[in-house]
Amino acid sequence: MAKTVILSAARTPFGRLGGALSSLSATTLGAEAVRAAIERSGVNPADVDHVLMGEVLQAGVGQAPARQVSFKAGLAKTVTSEVVNKVCASGLVALAYAKLAIEAGQKDVVVAGGMESMSNAPYLLEKARFGYRYGDGTLVDAMVRDGLWDFFFNVTMASQGAQVAEELKLSREEQDAWALRSHQHASAATKSGAFAKEIVALKVGQKAAAGKLVVDRLPVQAKPRIPVHAGAGGSAGVWDHVPPASMVANPEIYSPYVTGEVPFTLVESDEAIRHDASLQAMTKLKPLDKGGSITAGNAPGVNDGAAALVLASDEWARAHGCEALAEILGHADAAWDPPYLALTPAMAATRLLEKLGMKTSQVDLWEINEAFASVTLSSLRSLGLDESKVNAQGGAVALGHPIGASGARLVTTLVHQLRARGGGVGIAAICSGSAQGDAIAVRVG
Repeated sequence: MAKTVILSAARTPFGRLGGALSSLSATTLGAEAVRAAIERSGVNPADVDHVLMGEVLQAGVGQAPARQVSFKAGLAKTVTSEVVNKVCASGLVALAYAKLAIEAGQKDVVVAGGMESMSNAPYLLEKARFGYRYGDGTLVDAMVRDGLWDFFFNVTMASQGAQVAEELKLSREEQDAWALRSHQHASAATKSGAFAKEIVALKVGQKAAAGKLVVDRLPVQAKPRIPVHAGAGGSAGVWDHVPPASMVANPEIYSPYVTGEVPFTLVESDEAIRHDASLQAMTKLKPLDKGGSITAGNAPGVNDGAAALVLASDEWARAHGCEALAEILGHADAAWDPPYLALTPAMAATRLLEKLGMKTSQVDLWEINEAFASVTLSSLRSLGLDESKVNAQGGAVALGHPIGASGARLVTTLVHQLRARGGGVGIAAICSGSAQGDAIAVRVG
């Protein structure tokens, strides 16, 4: 069986709700992450077989979001694509599915990742299609309904998180201290340039170019890959079809890119990091729920961003002279009672370690998503981890949590950290709404 290797890993900066990236759609953010990842991989765009993108808030995004990403990034019309929605784990699960496709021999090169523009999530007006007989209608926030609300208990995940933190005896003081650590480590990593190899800076168009990205040159659509198969007279059959120009998608209509002297704002780093964070300021924040321990300070924000990785079989990479940054060793998942998402990253990681025949002591670095500070603290306790090996460059509390993209961001950050330290084994673990967990292991060197 072929092994799956990572040829590149790139992400956009993560923006605040209504912040510097809010004019960009999720598919534009995804397209730029994909474009940058392919460019950094050295892979010919024409060699990409498939695109898999995680996205949670799909209402109003438009038909086939991953297909939009593929076209916007300049990939060939023959590249297939699909979207994965496993709430916060979506971007990580996209990588796991890509690994399965590659190792089954179905695909050679897959671009996988995640994207989200929480700023652009719409409001919904239920029952509007057929009208109201009497009384008022209520606008429903699609971001909350589809991303942040527990269907089974009809409460926010933050409310449940506070209850679970109390049951697990995770104090407000512990959570605030971890949140402060997240900002301090993310700030230090940003200032040292540690994120430079993973982040692609964005020139976000302004005024008439709002919603566009300013680039030096426009992507050129890759050449389609047409299969050659036996047919009548050696013909490729249906693949001979040539559509009229009026039926070919026109980049002038859908492309998110512009060139030339266009006003823009340069976004080079994650917008939500508080470089001046202090414990004193955090302790003053009121809990989101009365008597609870989760606050706006020890939970991640609502964010925009995308991440993408280029994956291939090791055989294909060698044959095409592409350097592998890392190998994906395995994936595992887990599920539990819906309120207990804080337990599931450790559950998934435990299953993964069992599959790989490894112990926690053999893992050099961990990236555990800070859905709340309490989730990472719970995972640390359950797995008995050395704190210094976990979220060494900060986590979602500081960097942001664009839910469909976070899983891919974890692996992106993990791979680049392992590369910077000269190699090793790392595990990225994440929980998702209704208490499912996923974990992926990678090895560098």
